[in-house]
Formats: sequence, C-alpha cells, structure tokens
Amino acid sequence: DHLEFDYLVGDVSDYGISSNDHAHFDLVHNDSSIHCVCFQYRLPQIDADLEDGMQVAIKGDLSYYEDGGSISVIVDDAVVVGAGVYQETYEQNRQLLADDGLLDSETKQSLPELPAKIGIATSAESDAREDAVTSIHSRYPDVDIVVHNTSVQGSEAMASMMEAISVLDDDATVDVIVLTRGGGADKHLRVFNETPLCRVIHSASTPVVVGVGHEKDHTLADEVADKRVMTPTHVGDIVPDKAELKADLDALDSRLETAAKQAVTTTLADYERRLDHAYESHVETRYATLV
Repeated sequence: DHLEFDYLVGDVSDYGISSNDHAHFDLVHNDSSIHCVCFQYRLPQIDADLEDGMQVAIKGDLSYYEDGGSISVIVDDAVVVGAGVYQETYEQNRQLLADDGLLDSETKQSLPELPAKIGIATSAESDAREDAVTSIHSRYPDVDIVVHNTSVQGSEAMASMMEAISVLDDDATVDVIVLTRGGGADKHLRVFNETPLCRVIHSASTPVVVGVGHEKDHTLADEVADKRVMTPTHVGDIVPDKAELKADLDALDSRLETAAKQAVTTTLADYERRLDHAYESHVETRYATLV
C-alpha cells in the first residue's frame, strides 16, 4: 500500500549505503523518526549529498509493509534545508563543556597500568556487556569485574547512567569505570551528548573510559572521558596482555640470569688474576730475600 504526501522535514540520522547500493537513513524530528529508502537508480537524480546531522526535506511515497508492520518513505527527491536542528544543540552543548574546561586534555586522569577491579556501566543483558568482559579477560583473566546494569537509550538512560557511574565511583575497590554500549543510530546515541552525563563523567574521582558505537560514532561523552575506546570489544585495551607481560618477564629473567652468570664469571676471573699476581709477587719477594 502507498500513501502520497508532499514533503517531510527532519534531520538525517544513521545514513548508509546497503550492499545493493540503496541508501538507507532515518529522518528524525524531536523524538519521532521514520525510516527512508532511496533506491540506487534514484540516487544520481537527487541533487543533495546526504549525511548525518543534515536537515532535509524529503519527497516520495509512504510505504507500509504488512509483513513487518513497518512504515518507510521511498524517496524520490531530497532538498537540503540546512544544518540539522540537533546539530545546533550538539554544538551548543559542546561549547558549554569547552567553556567550563571539561574538554581540556590537562584535566584527564591517567589510567592505572594494571587495574585490579574494573566497573562496567552498561545493559547487563546486552552483547556490549559480554563483549567488554570477554575483551578484558582475554587479555588479563585475573582482573575482577563488576557490572552495574543501566539503560543506554530511551527516556531513562541519562539518569540511569549517571547513577551507575556515581555508584561505581563510590566503590573504593574499583580502579577504572567503563561506560559502554554497542553501536546504534545517531538518534540513540544522543543521550551521550547530554551535558549532565558529561559532567558526572568529568567529576568522577575514578578514571572513566567511554566506548560507544563504532569508529565514526563520536559523542561528547567520548571527549570528556579520560580515555575513549571505539567499541565494547576494544575495552580490553585498558588492561595489559598477560601473555605479553609473562613473555617480557621471562625474557627479563633470562637476561638477568645471563647477566648474573657473566658477572660471576668476570668476578671469578678477576679474583683469579689478582690471586695469581699476588702469589707471583709473594714468591718473587721470598726468592729475593733468600738470595
């Protein structure tokens, strides 16, 4: 079934090209969004280079798919209106944080070389939790991990994540806090650009690591954090690789043993030379007195 309309206006989110060269993106306005599809044959006819954060007016057909119960816009034309509404909000938030010094590199805390206990704030039932825990223990199995369940998207997410960070920060046994979630559409990552969450991250006395989404997904929480990792599977990078440490230790042990043997051999040889010299001097002196 198809319903025709004139134009829809909103911000482009999660723009991408599928394997069959069709363009897919969400058109977002406030808390509402609708999926849009522009077929490959129509793309050359659209006089607009679409990208995330751009505000556009979309013309096309509204299509309802009964099998999935979903609605999409089949795009015939797109006109760039200007910078997206949310992009302005993002820039305002970033400027507020910058003015207050939260983006200064000098304010970032150093992570411990080998944390004994890591606190992870994420959805307890998510792949992100499993990926983060696995990535840490694959590198250093002896590290203790405590997971604080939190919402990572939706209306409750910001308050939930702020509480999780505060609880973990109050735990004196936690050496590092990790806030992480899997990738998602831009609209689902916007909570990580909220200034209250960023301020809680910055004010934590425990170093905070943020790992949100994929390489292209940068949030203000990333910038405020003491360290950014790209995805939950990269969280393990905050601990050393135990196998590498053991290999380094074995190499140092071997070098120490070799150095010790060389030192003993050199010292014994020196003592032997000095003893021979002393003996020869003593014999020569006794011989001279006898003669």
